[in-house]
Amino acid sequence: MTTTYEFTAVLDRPVVTDADHDRLFEAGLDDTTPEGARLHVHREAERLLDAIQSVIGDSRRAGFEVVGLDVEDLVTIETIAERIGRTYESVRLWKTGRRGPGGFPEPVNTGGFGLYRWSEVRAWLTAHGHGAELPDLADEQLLAAADHLLRARALAGDGWPALAHLAA
Repeated sequence: MTTTYEFTAVLDRPVVTDADHDRLFEAGLDDTTPEGARLHVHREAERLLDAIQSVIGDSRRAGFEVVGLDVEDLVTIETIAERIGRTYESVRLWKTGRRGPGGFPEPVNTGGFGLYRWSEVRAWLTAHGHGAELPDLADEQLLAAADHLLRARALAGDGWPALAHLAA
């Protein structure tokens, strides 16, 4: 049984030209929408890993490298509210401890603009009965792990083969 997986792949150049669009399409990426250096993917596959691997392979055939996946782990209260279908005020009350069980994750920055790790917020939501309507946690974790590996490979450059065994 196949599922349509949606994610965004980051390419190894700042802009995808019209000629690049044609190469991407011909390489099998007709289920993507290019925007800047990103491909918004809607890929049918049996597993998310299969979808990611096929997009990487198709991109290489078109002459591109996928250097990351857009995984937004840092979120604001507004983004949390949007993701879970709640109001800003209800999430703010959880954050302040005026509603709910308390223990809402702390922001990762100490400035006035609160950024939270989605992975921590999601764990809190799930622990307190608000995670049932969220996407599969295993898929989110796989996307984050693939993003880290792709970014590490791009950062390491020629040194990647020597480092790759660390991920095995």
